[in-house]
Formats: sequence, C-alpha cells, structure tokens
Amino acid sequence: MAADHTIAIFAAELILLLLVGRALGEAMNRMGQPALFGQLLAGVLLGPSVFGAVLPELRHVVFPDTPTLKSMIDAISQIGILLLLLLTGMETNLALVNRRRRAVISTSLSGIAVPFVCGVLLAYFMPAEVFPSGEARLVTALFLGTALSISSVKIVAMTLMEIGVIRRDLGQLILATAILDDTIAWIIIAVVAGIAAHGEANLASVGGSLAGTALFLAFSLTIGRRLVARLIMWVNDHMTIEVPVITAILVVMLSMALTTELIGVHTALGAFIAGILVGQSPILTEHIEGELRGFIMAFFAPVFFAVAGLGMDLRTLLEPTLLLFTLAVILVASVGKFAGALVGGRLGGLSMAESLALATGLNARGSTEVVVASIGLAMGALSNQLYTMIVAMAVVTTMVMSPTLRWMMARVPLGDDEAKRLEKEEANELASVPKMERALVYVDDSPNGRLCARLAGQFAADQQVLTTVLQRKTADDSRPDEAGSHAHLAEAAQATLDNAIADGAPHPAPPMAVGHLVSAKSGVADDTLEKELAKGYSIVFVGIDRPISDTAQRFEDRLQRLVAGFDGPLAIAINGAGAAGLADVPLDILVPTGGGQDARLATEIALTLAKASNGTLTALHVFDPEEDTALLRGRGRRFGMSVLVDVHRLGKRSGVAVKGLTATNAKREAEIRRAVRGGRFDLVVLGVSLRQGETKFLGPRTAALLRTIRTPVLLIAR
Repeated sequence: MAADHTIAIFAAELILLLLVGRALGEAMNRMGQPALFGQLLAGVLLGPSVFGAVLPELRHVVFPDTPTLKSMIDAISQIGILLLLLLTGMETNLALVNRRRRAVISTSLSGIAVPFVCGVLLAYFMPAEVFPSGEARLVTALFLGTALSISSVKIVAMTLMEIGVIRRDLGQLILATAILDDTIAWIIIAVVAGIAAHGEANLASVGGSLAGTALFLAFSLTIGRRLVARLIMWVNDHMTIEVPVITAILVVMLSMALTTELIGVHTALGAFIAGILVGQSPILTEHIEGELRGFIMAFFAPVFFAVAGLGMDLRTLLEPTLLLFTLAVILVASVGKFAGALVGGRLGGLSMAESLALATGLNARGSTEVVVASIGLAMGALSNQLYTMIVAMAVVTTMVMSPTLRWMMARVPLGDDEAKRLEKEEANELASVPKMERALVYVDDSPNGRLCARLAGQFAADQQVLTTVLQRKTADDSRPDEAGSHAHLAEAAQATLDNAIADGAPHPAPPMAVGHLVSAKSGVADDTLEKELAKGYSIVFVGIDRPISDTAQRFEDRLQRLVAGFDGPLAIAINGAGAAGLADVPLDILVPTGGGQDARLATEIALTLAKASNGTLTALHVFDPEEDTALLRGRGRRFGMSVLVDVHRLGKRSGVAVKGLTATNAKREAEIRRAVRGGRFDLVVLGVSLRQGETKFLGPRTAALLRTIRTPVLLIAR
C-alpha cells in the first residue's frame, strides 16, 4: 500500500507541476515573455512562498517532505537539466563564433571576467547565514561569480527574434558571443563542480579537473564528432524500430554525461558537448529535431523549471538585509556584465553604439542561470537564500533586456554591406537546395546512368550533400563493382572540389572528402530501392536506360515504383547518349522558367550545376499571349520579367553568368524546342509537376517534348 500511495502522490505532483507550469507559461508567452518564467512562477506558487503559506497542511499532503518522493522528483529534474543542455548544444553554431572571432572572444572573455570577479568578491561581503557552510565559502563564491557572469543563449536568441534583429550583423554578433559564453560557462561549472566534489581547492584537484576537461573536449570535438555522426547515420539507415535516432541521441548524451562525471567534472558539460556534436550531424533532419524538442519541452522542461521554482522561498527576501543583498546581486550582475562586455566590444573593434547594444544584449540570464543555480543547490554549494537571489536576478535581467535592446538597436545604423547580406539571406530562405541533407543516386551503366552520375557528383560536391549511390548491375555488365557510374560520380565530385579549392571559393566549413561524401552499393536488386528510400532522402537522382515509355506518359516500371514511394523531388537524366563530351567541361545550361515551385527548384539545381562546372545558364521565359491581354493590363509580362530578374539575382549570388531569353507563344513547349535547336546547349534542366491519378505520370505536353529533344535533359519532377 505504501508503494501505491507514494506513486499516487508522485503522479499528483507531476500533474500539478505540468498543468500549472504550462498554463502560466502560455500566459507569459502571450505577454511577450519566455514561457520558462511561467513555469518558474508555477513552482513559486506551489512552493512555500504561496501554497505553503496559505494552505500549509494541504501542501504537506501534496508535497510531503519524504526522501523517496524527493529523490523521484529530483531524478526527473536532473534528467531535465541534461536534456535542456542537449537542446542548447544542438542550437550552438560554432561556425558563427568563428566569423567575428576577435570581437566575440574579447567581448565574451571580458564580459565573463568582470562580473565573475565582482560576484566572487560580493560573496565574501555576504552574511554567514546565507552560506550552506563555512567551509564551502570559496565554492559558493565561485558558483555565485559564474551565475552572475554568463548569458543565456536561448533567451538571447528568443529576444533577438522577437525584436526582429537576429539576422543583423550586430544581432549575429550578440548571439555568437552568447554561444561562446554558454560554452565557457559549462567548462567553468565543470571545473567548479570538480573542486566542490574534492572538498578543497588545491592545485592537484584544479589541475586534474582542467586536464580532464581539456582531454574530453579535444577528443569530443575531433574523433568524437565523426563517431557521433557515423552512429546517427548507421542507426538511421539500419534500424527499423520507431524513432531509433532519438534513442541514439539520448544514449550519446547520457554516455558523455557519464564520462564527464567519471573524469571528475559535472555531467552538464557532457550533455552540452553531446548537443553540439549531435547538432552538427549531417543527417539531423528538422523532423527528428522536432520530435526530440517536443519530447523535452512537453514534459521535462516544465517539470524542471517548476521544481526550480519550488526551491525558491520569496519570504526570505522580506528580510531587509537579504533584500538588500538581492538588489546588490542584480546590480553587480547587470553593471558588471554591461561594463565587461562594453570594454570587450571596444577592444574587438566595435563602435561605441555597437558596443553599447552588444553589452545590453548579453545582459539576459534566464534559463542558464536557473540551471547553474539548480546544480549549485543540488551539490550543496548554494543555500536556499542564495538560490532565490540568483533566480530573482535571472528573471529581472531577462525582463529588462528586451525593451532596452530594442531601444539600443534602433540607434545602430544599417550599413550597405549588411543590407545586401540581409537581402541575400531573405532570398535564400525561399530556396530548397541549401536545405537538402542527403541525396540518393539510382543508376545503371547506361548513357543515362553515366550522365546522371556526373551531374549528381557535381551537385553533391558543390552542396556538400551526403550521397548514396545504388548502381543497378545489368545482366551483360561483367565489369567489377568499382567501375561504372559510381566511378563517374566520384570523379565528377572530386573535380568539383578541386575546382572550388583552386578558385578559393568560400565555404562555411571545410569540405568533406569524396570518400566521406559518397558511398556506393553496386549490383543491387530491385527491392533494394524501396528499402533504401525508407532511410530518408531530400532528393533522388535517377539514371537508367529508357526511363520513360516511348508510347505512353508513364515511367518505366522500376522508376514508377520509385515515383510512387518517394514524395520529394526526382532528378531524372534523359538522352544521356548525347552527353559523351560533358565530362570535366563547363556546362551551358538552358532552364525554362515559370512561377511554380517546380520551375523554381529546377532553376536552383541548374544554377548549382552551372556553378559546379564553371558553366553558364540561360533562362527562358515564355509569355502566354492569353495572359497578357489588354484586359489584364500586361500582368503576365510584368510577372515574367520579375521571374527573370529573380533568376539573374540568384545567378549573381552564385557567381554564375545568366542570360535571359523571352518568347511569346501559347504553346510553351514549342519555344523550348526552338531554343534547344538554336542554342547548342549542353544540358536542359526542366521542372515539371507530375499529374496525379492511380499513379503519378507526366502531362502529355511534357512527354511529347521529351520525345523530340535530343539534347541531354535533367527532368526535375515532383
């Protein structure tokens, strides 16, 4: 009976924490504040400050002071800490830090050092009753200094998005500095926790913690990065149970947290670094990340923040002395962070206006301080009074940051280069190709297969898209598996990488070698294709002999099964026999434009191939005279010209020379044929929308056009 009673009370606690936390979080969201404040407030209301003061007997029934229940709810809270740090790590973009590293490093270090020192000094002026024990004063001072010195990257990002400046140069700089702040914070916390675990701050314990942390980081960010990426890919590709990737991510997070615990530093560092490695996995899709985020935010986050609120007793702040020290904590945290970041910004080469805005933007604490304070409380390094002071500081600094940053950012002018970058990024938001993560190439050794392999190799190398090649071995093909279309793809990819390196083309990260970028399976059976599609691909390139029926508008049987089983775009190579001279030469590509998504995607892929081959692009737009009558006042023509202008802009951003062609004809296919005959193009990239029936099929005009074109075609169909 006792066990049943304990479980019932535990369930009641979780229900209260979840319902009140989510309800108040919704209220805070509607007020423009982070939901975590509502979840913290739920804990405060259910804790000794309100529930315990108004209905003490009932609160004791719901939240009894029993070790078993405390350990159960604490276990949920501790797992919540690790999962929140996992999410924080997944959102950490180290490449962003590298772009403005001088200003980022100087601001972060100065912005941490000044409030850290001030926080440590403040701790020694506080009365002895706020310390958990006299012997722990140094560890407590270090925890307080850390809590006062770091920013919350989650809150900073949310605020920047809320006021609409996250894409600005200064917004990116604020976010990058907050990312470095968070990274440094968890290293400091790990070292301080190591000191606390040893019970003393001698050189041996500090040195051991620092050495263990350095070795862990060095291994994780080099060999560990590749191991995690390969693990996630292997699990995704070989396991058939539900959500295997999420299980793999959780195992990685717990393993790394355990590792840091074993080397004498806190589990928080392991969970955070695990998040960084998982976030850099090349196949972490939005769907998988969304499922993991939902799992955490629906249960663990509200429970953790509500439990954090339970630990606050606002009645302690009613004492004049403690209230005075709480105000001192808020003042030291705000002024120290502001002054340190301001000095760091100036040392990093920023103007005074930029430095002021940067210092303001880094003064939000929020979730990071709550996690730090919870760790300190659980370790016995912080008392309930100090814990309440730190959480109160986190709430106040976060609530003040949004209006002050909005005011500061309005006084930082937008430069010409920044305006051009913002325009480019806005256009890229509409693009599909940069979001692609994995490509499947299904080929045989026909001329179409060789053409497809060349184009897919160029696409994979230029976009750094992980590519799997399924090479179907025909009955009369006696060559070894290493030969054939896979070899053509690898050669094209290597040539593209070599050209990019020779041209000094900028890339946000070092390009992957062809051996890591491309994997192959030769001699595959027909049923392998269906199994492979289940692994999740962004695009499928197809190069097989006779992909489209000569007499009907349907695809060949093998291809028809692929079309039926894949919802993404298909890139189908046709007329490959005319592509014998395309190897390692610049491609002169024709792409018919239009206003639909299929034409837009075809244009993006055509630009990618033109860039990869150092080629050129010709965009053909055919005006329909029926859409350009006097009644419509030339709307069709204005729209068509805007489409061509958009293609020219995309080409300029890609570094591809774009030529525009226009024609007027109610029969668009006739003008495409005329342009192909007169232009001597190496490749036509044609975007089409498939018709829907019992099966997906080509429209009659598209089918007729493909039968009459002799130039190689890459058909982009979806």
